[in-house]
Amino acid sequence: MSTLRITFAAASISFEVEDQSAIIPVGPTTIGADIRRDPPAPEELTNAIGLVMDHMEDVEREAPAVWFADAVEIAGLGISAVAAVEEGRAPTMPLPVSIEAIEDVFRTVVTESAVERALNPGLSPEMVEPIVGVTCALVGVLRFLRPTSVSLVEA
Repeated sequence: MSTLRITFAAASISFEVEDQSAIIPVGPTTIGADIRRDPPAPEELTNAIGLVMDHMEDVEREAPAVWFADAVEIAGLGISAVAAVEEGRAPTMPLPVSIEAIEDVFRTVVTESAVERALNPGLSPEMVEPIVGVTCALVGVLRFLRPTSVSLVEA
């Protein structure tokens, strides 16, 4: 059984499965820096997700085993915040989640202003701003790979 491990860093996302690996040169912080409106405009979100998906073609070329992994684990910058928003409180990790649940978290955080996001019971104050870039990056990766579910894990 193979596991695809995806790790979010500020300016990159890495992928490891079996003996293959790849890194894309965009991450939650770089994506979030390009989003200027609060709440984000639809075109900003489309561009952010599209940027990640464009880079995923490099991952497919460098680590084709990503398509054959039996499980997907995601860790790193902001992933515990995504889990906290999904749970509405501090989550117990690892947290298995459906792709639909990730999309729901995305829609929740990107349709709220920072002031509204700050009221979310699961979201820590230091993640109110970065969560937008995190969810855009996460959605871009998952829309490309299309797994049925993933596990959010501690870094």
